[in-house]
Amino acid sequence: MRCTLVIRYLEGQLQEKKDRSVVVLVNGIGYEVELSVPTRRAVQGKADDERVGLHVSYQQSANQPVPRLYGFLHQLERDFFEELLRVNDVGPSIALSAMSAPVNQIARAIVDRDVKSLRSIKGIGEKVADKIIAELKSRVAKYALLPDDAAGLPEEAGDYRSEVRETLTKQLGFKPQEAQRLIDQALKQNPSIASSEDLFDEVLKLHK
Repeated sequence: MRCTLVIRYLEGQLQEKKDRSVVVLVNGIGYEVELSVPTRRAVQGKADDERVGLHVSYQQSANQPVPRLYGFLHQLERDFFEELLRVNDVGPSIALSAMSAPVNQIARAIVDRDVKSLRSIKGIGEKVADKIIAELKSRVAKYALLPDDAAGLPEEAGDYRSEVRETLTKQLGFKPQEAQRLIDQALKQNPSIASSEDLFDEVLKLHK
């Protein structure tokens, strides 16, 4: 029976730092993980042998038969990286290059159909930019709601309802009454919602 190993998180001793990756020692096994630029900057400041935790995307394909691990400080960054990989012609190298910018900025470029900004990313031409917008516009709108200093962390208390309402009406074409109805229904169904990201997810579930 074939067994597929999928690694989603690694926590261990920082054994080696390279230009684009690190080796993390976990229970005697060294895992080489290629890092996004923000994660690389954070990890480079750590001392050798210091413990580090990384949210990991495990990638293997016909074009890349040798498994590769891509690491991020925050789960949200890893999830957005994997959203980018849904698009044909966007491989791990291009997606990781895109992650040099803050997640909310890339998401806003997609939602706003900003082809020029997407084309500024290494490896993305006009056709690929159009594909990214067509396939991800509705999927990444929640990431565009993140404040500039969120860094992948939950939001502080704020008027997240109005942020979601504005995204639904101005960017996704919902009528104001329909958007408000979905927001009210989502909050009634899940009272524990405390961020625009969670509220947006719940609204999309209701709309399916």
